[in-house]
Amino acid sequence: MKNQINCVIIDDDQFAIDILKDYIAEVPGLSLYRSYTNPVIALAELLEERNVHLLFLDINMPKLSGLQIAESLKHRIKNIVFTTAHSKYAIKAFDVQARHYFLKPIELSHFIKVVSSIITSSKTNSLATIDDESYFIHTGERGKLTRVQKKEIIYIQGAINYVDLFMQNRRYTIYMTMKEMEVVFKSDPRYFRVHKSYIINRDFVDSIIGNTIKLGEHQALMSSPYKNDFIKYLSQRTLLSKRL
Repeated sequence: MKNQINCVIIDDDQFAIDILKDYIAEVPGLSLYRSYTNPVIALAELLEERNVHLLFLDINMPKLSGLQIAESLKHRIKNIVFTTAHSKYAIKAFDVQARHYFLKPIELSHFIKVVSSIITSSKTNSLATIDDESYFIHTGERGKLTRVQKKEIIYIQGAINYVDLFMQNRRYTIYMTMKEMEVVFKSDPRYFRVHKSYIINRDFVDSIIGNTIKLGEHQALMSSPYKNDFIKYLSQRTLLSKRL
């Protein structure tokens, strides 16, 4: 995430949008990128957008609810904050990985506190996006960031609150969970989570023997239900005679 954090507001109430616009202007580093009163148009455009870092999203809207939009965008926009007058949606909001849930009317002081926390969390994340193909990672040495290319990651192995990134002749350990890594790599079709402890890069797969995937000198295990997407991918790319 760069120094400027691009925000989008989706709310069918223009008055509510205007209030959030004023609040965003009060927080250094935040920039209003776009706002929408039509949730259908918003979803269509944001599905193709890569420059949004923070989404303020109403829940109760016509045609498409905020929960439906969040479900579609949660792997594309990391920070989703719901803004609604209805507390009954709170549990469902966090089911779609919302970072926070504002009840209207929103107080400026509360807004600044929450958003500042999100900004700090984003800047200190162990895996920081540079572009679509690169990341900076904290590898444990104070003040040091190391750049890695996504295409060079053979597989990722998890161990409680840490993950190991295995590359050719290198291995990096970073403080992140497998669930967080799955979110990061979900939108890249090269990567499949095949086990609670493994995410693999399909480009390095040499062979599959039972539930063991051979990745050059490395290997990873498959287990249900994680392996289902990878098995589907394999079935679509396996040559079989139609006579069988």
